[in-house]
Amino acid sequence: MNQRPEPARSQRALRRLILLLGAVVVLIIFSYGWNVTDIDFTVTQQPQRQENVASALSELLSPNIFEQDYEIQNTTQSFLMGCPTDYAAPETTPVDGQPYIEITPACGESGEIVTIRGYNFFPNSLARINWIATDGERRIRQVDNTQEDNFVTNGDGTFDVEIEIPRIRGTAGETHTIEAQGRFPVGLPRFSETAGIVAEKMVETIFLALIATTISIFPSAVLSFFAAHNLMRPVRIPLGNLLVAFILLPIGYWIGASLLSALATFALNVGSGGFSTAAAGLIVVVGAVVSNRRLNNPTVMLGRSLPRSILLTALIAAGTVTAIGLLGGLALLIDQVQADGIIGNITGFFGSLGELIELLLIPISGIIGAFALASIGGTLTRGALRQVTIPTSHLLGAGLGLLAGAILLGIVASIGMAAAWLGLLTPVIAAALASPLLPQLYRRFISNPVRPVGAQKSLLSILSWVGAVIAFIVTFSVLGLSQALVEGVLPPRDVAFTIAGFELPSYILKAMLIGAVIAGITGALQSTRANFGIGGVLYNITRTILNALRSIEPLIMGLVFVIWVGIGPFAGVLALALHSIASLGKLYSEQIETIDSGPIEALQSTGANRLQTIMYAVVPQIIPSYIAFTMYRWDINVRMSTIIGFVGGGGIGFLLQQQINLLRYRDAGVAVLAIAIVVSILDYASAAIRERYI
Repeated sequence: MNQRPEPARSQRALRRLILLLGAVVVLIIFSYGWNVTDIDFTVTQQPQRQENVASALSELLSPNIFEQDYEIQNTTQSFLMGCPTDYAAPETTPVDGQPYIEITPACGESGEIVTIRGYNFFPNSLARINWIATDGERRIRQVDNTQEDNFVTNGDGTFDVEIEIPRIRGTAGETHTIEAQGRFPVGLPRFSETAGIVAEKMVETIFLALIATTISIFPSAVLSFFAAHNLMRPVRIPLGNLLVAFILLPIGYWIGASLLSALATFALNVGSGGFSTAAAGLIVVVGAVVSNRRLNNPTVMLGRSLPRSILLTALIAAGTVTAIGLLGGLALLIDQVQADGIIGNITGFFGSLGELIELLLIPISGIIGAFALASIGGTLTRGALRQVTIPTSHLLGAGLGLLAGAILLGIVASIGMAAAWLGLLTPVIAAALASPLLPQLYRRFISNPVRPVGAQKSLLSILSWVGAVIAFIVTFSVLGLSQALVEGVLPPRDVAFTIAGFELPSYILKAMLIGAVIAGITGALQSTRANFGIGGVLYNITRTILNALRSIEPLIMGLVFVIWVGIGPFAGVLALALHSIASLGKLYSEQIETIDSGPIEALQSTGANRLQTIMYAVVPQIIPSYIAFTMYRWDINVRMSTIIGFVGGGGIGFLLQQQINLLRYRDAGVAVLAIAIVVSILDYASAAIRERYI
């Protein structure tokens, strides 16, 4: 068996030197971080700070959970401010069973210490000393050398405490009153008003987190498949079909927003009309069944399969928007039921869903129309693009790329006109479009390696980055984004020209021309027959969106949503839901990337399509982890809602902020205890669910 030769002495010395240098670098970095973070232990040693933190912790750990009725004892004694030479202290005449106090001395100056002895008070009970001036104002006097307002009487009902005479100007010669007040608990303890308020807010917090987590599950699950590298990497599509589909997207959106939305609105009005709802729904269902049977029956004379596929796509789009409209109308109809309690909550829930559907009918119809028309366009051109000659495919690639690039950068530029920093999206997308340009020119005119390795692979990578940087700089300069970034000035909205009543700003026109040139050249070089890695593009876009959303703290999101929807739990739900989508999407996608590829390969070998592969090979492997991640996210959202409440996002955090601002640490301790209990219960519950079902 061959043994590796031992490293030479010089190599061992070099390794030790590298390790030593690494340790020095780490020490320097850590030392710099230590100083930047202002870690100073001398501040913690200051007596006042130690006293304040001890007092705050003591109150936080003494939560005001219970309250009780008390029997009160009061007794007073006069006290002269200033001591004249001939002053004689009043005599105290004790009464059997009645509390009384003795003050020594019976007169004094501001700031002096007096001793108060009490008799016949409740044994082992709380008591306090109040100072009553001539204006009737009561001042609670703390026991000397303590920070406590109250003290405890002895077992025989006596006490002996010292207090400081308050510093009140202009009181010389006045007779003030010292009051001793004792209280003894009567009856059984009960939950305090603070505990009731905290319990109410804690319930609100739990459901706030639950709703936010529930809302985020579906979009997170959908995005997770696009953000999984192992699923998206093999997805490729002919470039010509992709360009045609992309060009038809805005046209389809316009058709859907204008025509399909009218159909959806009609269905919504029918659905909310009462008795006609059942009849309309029955018509839709019967029509869908009959259409499906006729379209899938080979004996029906609909010609070739191509028209049948197009008609089926159109009917599915129309039926989908109709069904959504009917559901929204039915939800609005349910909301008209007048009820209280549980039934009222249910009707209110359906009413909110109906209002949401009514609000989103136009964009939903537009999206459905966009994808329907893109699907139809891809179906119509799939065969034709395969049959064109190679020179024609390059010409078509140039033309389709020109249109697609203009549309893409036009849309991105219109988004960039909303905020200064969003304007950077346009040069970034232009750089992404231009990144394959130089490598393609190199492959066509210089060298075309089948599988580049080594130096050729590095050269192609460098050319890709050079092309991207050049496109970014050119687009940045042409659009004049430097002033927008420095001064926050939005791009000018001067109109270049008007088409069919649609005004096109010169800023967007410039971006469209840049996109047309870059995408046109790229399309001409690749041709419509080239396979485009659409999966990698969708993967990078989805990952970028998830990372951007996760980088924004829920506290900032909550602040923005409070401005939009107002103070309350709704703002907290929106903030937590948006952040949960990003976090769960990342966790879900990483779980997909770790699944066993065996079942996927087995299904694909049988001829299963991509959807069947995902449903039967991917989903069964990820469901247990998805449940665990979802429960964990609910736990996180409960804790996050506390912070969201500090900016007005509802829940117990808003109450906790008020209590801390008012220095009511005992009341704040109740909220902290409630949060700890709920988080612990959720942790045990999620562990039990995972153990039982996963």
